[in-house]
Amino acid sequence: MTGASSNRTLLRWLLVCAAAWTAFPILISIYVYMEALYDGRHPAFLPEFVGSLGQMYTLGVFSPILIYVAHAFPPTRRPLILTLAVYLASLIGVWALGLPAFALVSNYFLNRPFTISSTLQEGFFVFLLYAVVLTILLAITQVQVVNERIERALRLEADLSRLRVEALQRQLHPHFIFNTLNAVSAVMHTDVNVAEEMIAALADLLRTAMGKSNSPTVPLREELNLLDRYALIMKLRYGERLVVHISAEPRALEIPFPTFTLQPLVENAIVHGLEKTNGGITVEVACRLDAAMLEIEISDDGTTTDPVALPEGVGIGNTRARLAELYGQRASLSIAPRHACGMRLTLAIPVAPAI
Repeated sequence: MTGASSNRTLLRWLLVCAAAWTAFPILISIYVYMEALYDGRHPAFLPEFVGSLGQMYTLGVFSPILIYVAHAFPPTRRPLILTLAVYLASLIGVWALGLPAFALVSNYFLNRPFTISSTLQEGFFVFLLYAVVLTILLAITQVQVVNERIERALRLEADLSRLRVEALQRQLHPHFIFNTLNAVSAVMHTDVNVAEEMIAALADLLRTAMGKSNSPTVPLREELNLLDRYALIMKLRYGERLVVHISAEPRALEIPFPTFTLQPLVENAIVHGLEKTNGGITVEVACRLDAAMLEIEISDDGTTTDPVALPEGVGIGNTRARLAELYGQRASLSIAPRHACGMRLTLAIPVAPAI
């Protein structure tokens, strides 16, 4: 803890003590005033309050001792008997200091004479006040300790979640590169020029991907730029058999979106859309905002497959895991047949920031 932070913390605790020692004379003055009214007398409230305030502030001078004890000996770090002994010893110590000071100030400054006998009679009351102040300090200290533990637990949970997301991203990138290189090798011996264009496009895509920050999310605009480069590679691979349309509402382009998420989903649509047809397919990617959700629909007009029988590879399984880490139950990913032919994958994430 820095010196400035430590000073601010001490000042806060002193203010707490000042509030407590101010509340006591208010209550005492009200009690004395009401008692006098009940007896038919009409005392002046202000002089009674000022006198009580002086007495209580005299006792409050020794509050830093109680502040130190509350912080140095919290009730949960040591054996209970030892802790209670420390509390009792500290209360007796401040009582032994505060009680004579209370009588001295009352006699010589507040015109409230106290004899040794009357001072000792006030002893239990003074001890009780110190016990109340120590209890207040311990209660606030424990609340702070609990809040700090909750904050640490939340930070740890967020760190672990971020590490899991980063691990999933590292798993996905080699998978993507491997699949793309397979696509290059498929045309290398039949069309060298196309293979060279695909390699150049892949290099461009990788440069763009490597230039991204390590943040788990990027603006949707950047994600669509990556997807556009990937679509170029696939169109070079399949030629006229593949058409890819990408559209997005302008207001959705700056929404934070999980990086490298659309590529495996579009890859899944292309692979499963073309695998059982000799013709071509059209893959459409549409992004729109609906209330507080960003919805992305990826559809194709290829073969229709039973979603239950559709195997989930690295791409979709990885995406589900990343969405769960980033958004919990607020995100959804569903796959269903289109009305005519082909499949439709719908992804929905909240507009609110992820971790």
